Amino acid sequence: MKANETTLRKLIQGDQQLLVPLYQRHYTWERRQLGQLWSDIINQVDIVAQGKENAPSHFLGSVVLAPGPELAPSRSQWIVVDGQQRLTTLMLALCALRDHMVAEDPEARERINELHLINRWQRGELRYRLLPTQADRAAFKACVDGSPEKNSDSLVGNAYQFFRGVLREFDDPADPHDLARVESVLLDRLNLVQITVEKDDNAFRIFESINNTGMRLSQVDLIRNYVFMCLPTRGQQVYDEHWMPMQRLLDAKGMEQLMYLILVLQEGEGTQYNAIYTGHQQLLAELSDDEGQVERYVRDLHRRAQHLKLILDPPGDLPFGESLHFLNEWQANTTYPLLMRLLEFREDDYIGDDKVAETLTYVESFIVRRLIAGVTTGNLTRIFQRLAVQLDPENDPPQAVRTALSPARLYWPSDEQLRDAVRNRPFYWQGRTAQQKLVLRRLEKSLGGKERVDLADKRITIEHVLPQSLTTDWLEQLAGDEGQHRQFVHTLGNLTLTGYNSELGNSSFAAKRRQLGQSGLLMNQEIAACEKWGKAEILARADRLADQAITIWPGPDESGREPAPSRDWTLLHKALAALPPATWTSYSDVAELIGSHPVPVGVHLATSQALNAHRVLTKQGRVSEGFRWPDPDDDRDIHDVLRSEGVALDPNGSASLDQHVSARELAQLLGLPGAVDLTEGESGGEYDEVGGEHAQRFVRQLNEHSGPQAAGAVQRILDHWRERGGEVQYGRSAGASCAPFVKVHGKPLHPVRFYSSTVEFPFGLLKGRPPFDDLALREELRELLNSAPGVDIPVAKLELYPSIKNTQLINVAVFDVIVAVLDWFAARVPD
Repeated sequence: MKANETTLRKLIQGDQQLLVPLYQRHYTWERRQLGQLWSDIINQVDIVAQGKENAPSHFLGSVVLAPGPELAPSRSQWIVVDGQQRLTTLMLALCALRDHMVAEDPEARERINELHLINRWQRGELRYRLLPTQADRAAFKACVDGSPEKNSDSLVGNAYQFFRGVLREFDDPADPHDLARVESVLLDRLNLVQITVEKDDNAFRIFESINNTGMRLSQVDLIRNYVFMCLPTRGQQVYDEHWMPMQRLLDAKGMEQLMYLILVLQEGEGTQYNAIYTGHQQLLAELSDDEGQVERYVRDLHRRAQHLKLILDPPGDLPFGESLHFLNEWQANTTYPLLMRLLEFREDDYIGDDKVAETLTYVESFIVRRLIAGVTTGNLTRIFQRLAVQLDPENDPPQAVRTALSPARLYWPSDEQLRDAVRNRPFYWQGRTAQQKLVLRRLEKSLGGKERVDLADKRITIEHVLPQSLTTDWLEQLAGDEGQHRQFVHTLGNLTLTGYNSELGNSSFAAKRRQLGQSGLLMNQEIAACEKWGKAEILARADRLADQAITIWPGPDESGREPAPSRDWTLLHKALAALPPATWTSYSDVAELIGSHPVPVGVHLATSQALNAHRVLTKQGRVSEGFRWPDPDDDRDIHDVLRSEGVALDPNGSASLDQHVSARELAQLLGLPGAVDLTEGESGGEYDEVGGEHAQRFVRQLNEHSGPQAAGAVQRILDHWRERGGEVQYGRSAGASCAPFVKVHGKPLHPVRFYSSTVEFPFGLLKGRPPFDDLALREELRELLNSAPGVDIPVAKLELYPSIKNTQLINVAVFDVIVAVLDWFAARVPD
């Protein structure tokens, strides 16, 4: 390679062309890079205006050139191996300068065109001194030809318009030489290092090396570049016929997904998303000596891109389109390798639409039943990767898929297991909220209601019929049995869909019944037909929903199936392992988390080895009377062990309630999607509408549950926040809430959240948001809160959601600390 210093004028002079090859990425400079270049240009213009021509010029970077296919003694053509972004930008700046100057200097157009932008005597695309890659070519040629598209989505067009704008602002009518200085700087004071590659050097290898040490290309960019390096004579044809249509079909994310799926279909399980380029490079290395084979490889990519487009955006008349929509909304990307294989069989006429639809029913059932039963999703990727490779079109794909997914070790719940899960599992904590709503939508649709209701409407939310917050009315409905509430509140039998979640809230069943009876959803009308709502009604509805689910989502093939594994206690063990130091939980909390009952939880812990099992206590914080260490020779006193681990015990042996970790907090510690969605959902609400619907509901519930004195204290705290310019947010969920907040990077962040009975301190939310991701800052907040009388938040709760009673705010000293917390918070949030 040869290197020498040059300028734009020298680089583009004469009858020559700089050609950006197909393996280059498209033009990517945006306002930030353009603004920096314009600032550098203006600095040089100022130097020229002061007569300091001998001052150092600005170094812009390097340009690597290789001999082009049209290189001849009478014509100079060079491939731009590196530097196309800056070269394209400078040429667009010249176009903009030309078009700005022409109003006062009509000859500027012809002068700049012939000296710098075009080869006057050439025809076709050889006429342009710079010819960008295919994706940017039309927009660039339009700028050179003086007809740029003003409303184009092209970054090339945007760059041209940027320079037109800054030139209008810069042009000083009193200075006749300012634009000439800009032209001079563009052509002569932005220095470049020109590196010329010898004819026998591999230009792509050099390009790949340069870009691996600078601004990295995406994996799809590198694959495209490698492909066209292997197509020296057929590149343009293959690009026009296959690559460009494929890029128009899929966006950047879709292209990357396609490249990953191709490798999965080739190699099966073990394919890594972050090694896409390496995988395709190995595939192409075997074909690189035969352009025909490389073309077939690209043709196959194009074919499969059409399959992926069908998955991502199924047309309305597709017989199995509803299942594809369902899997997309579910975000079941792990199933895509199998879907791609099915569409391949369909295109090759091995199977018809009916077989695809039947197979998708089993796939859908597999993921839905596992969600309802609380089975973890960790192995889904490997399951579907392996299945996609093993599937044989000659072997009845629907039945083959059902058989392959049926072994008990894959935990596809049987009908019996599904019924048990619907009755007992806390469905509200399983999967994401969007997935829960999809299940309920399918169940509602299966009822065949005639009234049209848009179930995809985002205003439709999940409603707990038996509310999450137990009121006096509801406790009477349950005959005073709080255990029923804990056992059934989050199960599928107690959940429905409604657009009136905030209106229903913690209302009595009589009030909810009237509202639900007016709903267009049949599942709500069925609930409204009940005289009361408790254990019997919830279980009866659960059984009806289970019957529907079994019909919608057929189960595994149980012929020859090995015995079902005993209850999966994995979630319980994970929860206890995640229990922070110096905290405890109860049998009831663990049972609520996993959808069981305290008794079998106690039996399991008494007969198995589980980390932190000794920190599972009764609801009152007492050690169970039947507690025994797993090792019969272990004679330690359990109370001494708890104290040594930081759990505070009163004289009666009861653990401090401040150190109690609830079922919801266990779910949040484990990152269960339902619990995470719950926390994030509470952060979205109505802003500062003092007399609005959500504000009124909060005030009403606050007075009902905490009394007028505590309600008055909360209102005074919120008034203080507003007086200092803060905003207040009212939650939309059934349990009314309110939070003083500030916006950080466009998202609300709050130090406290008021509920109808408690004040919550969301350390679990703060830990993921700067600047409170700093543990020392959260510890400072904890110490400030603990300065209030009767407040003792343990260190173990720095990642959780501890709370105190609203009634404690009646104490002036506690009130003052909460006010001080808001002031402290506001002072530490960046402007």
